Amino acid sequence: MVLNLGEAIKEIHNEKGISEELIISTIQQALTKAYEKYYGTTENLVIRTEDNFVLSMFSKKEVTEDVEDDLFQISLEDAKKIDKKAEIGDLVLVPINPEEFGSIAINSAKQIILQKLKEIEKNSKFSDLKAKQGELIIGYVQRIKNNNIYVDLGKSEGILPKKNQSPLENYQIGDRIKCLVEEVVKTNSGNTNVILTRTSPEFIKKLLEVEIPEIYEKVVNIFKIVREPGYRTKIAVFANRDDIDPVGTCVGQKGIRIQNIIKELYGEKVDVIKWSIDIKKFIENALTPAKVNDIIIEEIDKKAIAIVDDSQFSFAIGKKGLNVKLVNELTGWTIDVVRVEDAIKQGLIRDVKSDAKKLFKDEVEEKNEIEELELPFNIKKALFDNSIYTIKHLIEFDTIEKIKSLAGFNEEMAQYLKNFIDENFEIIEEEGTEEIIEEEGEEEDGIIYYECPNCGGKIREDQTNCPNCRIEIEFEEEE
Repeated sequence: MVLNLGEAIKEIHNEKGISEELIISTIQQALTKAYEKYYGTTENLVIRTEDNFVLSMFSKKEVTEDVEDDLFQISLEDAKKIDKKAEIGDLVLVPINPEEFGSIAINSAKQIILQKLKEIEKNSKFSDLKAKQGELIIGYVQRIKNNNIYVDLGKSEGILPKKNQSPLENYQIGDRIKCLVEEVVKTNSGNTNVILTRTSPEFIKKLLEVEIPEIYEKVVNIFKIVREPGYRTKIAVFANRDDIDPVGTCVGQKGIRIQNIIKELYGEKVDVIKWSIDIKKFIENALTPAKVNDIIIEEIDKKAIAIVDDSQFSFAIGKKGLNVKLVNELTGWTIDVVRVEDAIKQGLIRDVKSDAKKLFKDEVEEKNEIEELELPFNIKKALFDNSIYTIKHLIEFDTIEKIKSLAGFNEEMAQYLKNFIDENFEIIEEEGTEEIIEEEGEEEDGIIYYECPNCGGKIREDQTNCPNCRIEIEFEEEE
């Protein structure tokens, strides 16, 4: 018997979104089960599918003179009704009418088809939604229950839990809402739950990619995003090219780009900050909107003290300490904000600050030397992680093996840096690098400093190398 299922299959495909191949495969499986249930075997069953989903069923039978088993054999007379050229010993395909299987087999086939299609629909729906995990999605508020918002996403429903909502936002039924698909999970019953969020840093990242093409195209890169929903978001950005202003690119002309983000966040404050390899500069930028007088850092424990005027203290700390908390998260450093007058009382400005300047002055300058080189970000970052801040220190690694010994460098990065050093620097061996200091020093804050005869930098008597140019020095006592 011939079954023309073309229209029915197209209707199911359009309505349920199930592929036509899966539908016809399910029908074939159901008919096979029905045949087996009625005849007890599928050994001689043949199912053919023609163009436009025209399906035919046959029993394959051998032509014999005496029919002993009508399931597998057919008489020559009956065979010639199907094929006039049939001969004894030939195999012929005998058309089957599924209605002959009986009501039980037919109902069983229908049940299998419905169950399979329902299962396929659920799996297809889950796969489609799972592919959208981590992406933005737009829907409409369908209902609100126990402070959870249920969102109509078209062919499915998502839930925006209370914990994933910003305290600034308030929605009514029918409102249009943009969310990030945080998670898609399948329940024990086979249904699909779509968990939405509007509070995660990833949600901010996706908004930026939509609003700012340069971020989507990786011309401007996001270093890190931290957020306290409803209060403030801080975004650290950088560009690999010197001619690109990463902050200006994100803010846009007259602030139009960032204003669109702020509008989507219902007025939440958004700080776009330039990431810097110089941690002092990065912390200073991150403490926006506060203006910082100075920063004292302790590299080993990754701690810093930010000194600010009294008028800037509340801006630096933020409401309930949230601004400095976000800065800690953004930079990965523990930052203590101190007023100028308190810093003076604690001796930070007079003693600790000056010592810190002496210890880290050259290091900061060194960082700037590497930062100014036209090197890819990953190589600069790797050099910084290995405490290489100056060109003088950099060119000490004059072989591939030496560079590869540094943490974070692979073969490709090492070769790139070696080529860069060879093309941009000429190493000249200096003779007689030891200098003798004879002149009298000058006292400053109770410490006597001498002038380096090579670069003019300040040197203490207990030092054997100039901290600025690294030349060896020797102090000569007067007779």
